[in-house]
Amino acid sequence: MFRTFHQRILKISLPMKIRPCLFFFLIAWPVLASAQNNFSLSTTPIFSRLAIHDSLSPTMKAALQQSGEAKTPTIGGAFMRSLLIPGWGQRRGGARTAARNFFVAEILLWSGFTALEIYGGWQKNDYKLFSASHAGAQISGKDSQFFVEMGNFISVDEFNQSRLRRRDVEGLYDPATHFWRWDTDANRQKFFNMRKRSDKAYARAELVAAGVIANHIVSGIHAAWVANKMSSPKEKERGELRIPQLGIITSPEEVRLVARLEF
Repeated sequence: MFRTFHQRILKISLPMKIRPCLFFFLIAWPVLASAQNNFSLSTTPIFSRLAIHDSLSPTMKAALQQSGEAKTPTIGGAFMRSLLIPGWGQRRGGARTAARNFFVAEILLWSGFTALEIYGGWQKNDYKLFSASHAGAQISGKDSQFFVEMGNFISVDEFNQSRLRRRDVEGLYDPATHFWRWDTDANRQKFFNMRKRSDKAYARAELVAAGVIANHIVSGIHAAWVANKMSSPKEKERGELRIPQLGIITSPEEVRLVARLEF
């Protein structure tokens, strides 16, 4: 008689910027599995505490308890810990210096990202107010391209003339809704520089955000390496996969398929 034993399903809600890390983990999973020396589905179970023991026979309970001897963190658990919080998996594995380095890097990266976002927002508000004061522009409801053109042309009439020379009628601005005329060319240049500083701050913030994602991924890989290094020779001889996996448990009465995600 064959039955399927279902364990609890773990659901993790990740922020939008962390979701690429989860996609990377799904790709890296087969690589981690192939790194093990002995891949086999053994009749000796490799699962322990996540099983619901009340639903198992005494023979299967005793077999499951044999896999509870490992004290070191699993590769999958270490990877997921540091993927969520850089340094967590290293600290669990005893690599405290690496844990501190990854965690400090995470704090510095988020601090830099926040500072750049705030600075970019300040510059953006400043150049919009500056354009309203010195160019008579109506700033509400305007997209970013409108402010780009304001920095390149002295007035909306000059902008429309340039579009007519290119025969770009659809690109014309209606002076009734998109009017501007700079009082001096120096103020137009000042506005242009303010807008460039804002754009550069936002662009650098995106680079820092990419650094945050990279820090999570590198920390996860390093934590998995630390966990694999700490695995005992006995565990490797038994062919225990220290990653999320499937296994088969047999008894004289039945055969069950068991899945476990160990942290």
